[in-house]
Amino acid sequence: MKALPKMFEQITFNLNKMKRIKLPMDLKHLYIKALEVPAIEFKITDRSPKIVFKQGNILTSAYISIIKKMPSDQILSIQRHSQNLFSICVNSKDSRYIFGPVMLTDATPNTQMKEQEKTIYLPQLLNSYPLPREQCINQLLVFTNMLDLSFTYDDLETAFQQTTPSDEFSDKLVLVNFKDEGAHVSYAYEKALKTAVEIGKPSMIHDAFVGLVNSGRIGILSDESDLRNIKDWGIICTSVTLRAAIDSGMDYDQAYSLNDHYVRNLETLKTYDEVMNTIEKMLRDMAQRVSQLKSVHLSAPVRRAYEILMNEPETRITVQQLSNQLGISSHYLSNMFKNEVGVPLSKFKMLVKINRSLEILQTTNLPLSEIAAIMNFSDQAHLTREFEKYVGVSPSQARIHPHTTDDWHLYNFLKINIG
Repeated sequence: MKALPKMFEQITFNLNKMKRIKLPMDLKHLYIKALEVPAIEFKITDRSPKIVFKQGNILTSAYISIIKKMPSDQILSIQRHSQNLFSICVNSKDSRYIFGPVMLTDATPNTQMKEQEKTIYLPQLLNSYPLPREQCINQLLVFTNMLDLSFTYDDLETAFQQTTPSDEFSDKLVLVNFKDEGAHVSYAYEKALKTAVEIGKPSMIHDAFVGLVNSGRIGILSDESDLRNIKDWGIICTSVTLRAAIDSGMDYDQAYSLNDHYVRNLETLKTYDEVMNTIEKMLRDMAQRVSQLKSVHLSAPVRRAYEILMNEPETRITVQQLSNQLGISSHYLSNMFKNEVGVPLSKFKMLVKINRSLEILQTTNLPLSEIAAIMNFSDQAHLTREFEKYVGVSPSQARIHPHTTDDWHLYNFLKINIG
């Protein structure tokens, strides 16, 4: 059995001394704050768990779901969300502690998980905490000692080998599957990604990119390695999407110069996380450049109104409220907007709502009634009526046959000068 390292024996001695000193915050909470790890402490009551301490941006509801899956008679349990993502649960008297999710950089494969599935850039999505397993175990040794729990290094190693599978964060994970059959990606997500660039909306990139990656498989594009495959896929992805930027007015020379810059940048990277982060940043950069192109000739008030509506398509803001926010009269704003953009403000608001509704429609399984509620239509019939008016087909047809909306574009209705 592996003994507690001497360094940690000294830490434990010092911690025991500190327990007798009055501190402004509970020592356990101070230790968690020093680690900067996402974590929560619940007091277990008859009615429901009560939050005593919380650190990080993980939703409380996710932690409560994890608690419900914790065996009440087990002092320590570990839930495994992917090949390298874990939540560590500790029971102590009437308290429950959850650490994580933590990402172990050297996690061992789990036969219960898909062998060729890799989880990537989790720190960006979940603010998770990457560290080697040995470091994680040593931190747990110190913390459990604070709780007067008798665990050894070997005990914790065994716990990591006997984890419980969990799908708690499955909607936040970006999974890349390497298969021999080749690459099969969702047409709808690919279109959503290109649309985000075409209309110059960086905020749409993340959801479309994650959906694209999760929807299919990165094929075997190289015999060298999985990392080489991701780089090759990234090169293809950015090159194809740049065509959308060119269609939206980006200069050919600028586009091809950007493509060379993107490829050189990708080739210098060494890890999956870096590559996938960089691909998304490249796509966001394209969308941002197109956005600047499309608004460069707009006056300041019109550009601001345009940006507000594009960034918040579900907003209920009225023309009067918008003009008040911009410090000008509603009549003046309405005239300027129609002259510069080509359509009245009210019509532009509806076009933006339809554009966002189409994206949700083709990239999710949400019912039309829920999409109508999300986008603040009065009801499903209202959504269907406006959708058919501007797109030319019903929402149901657009979902079943996405190619029927290939020619629909928000900018078909506008006269923004992107030269």
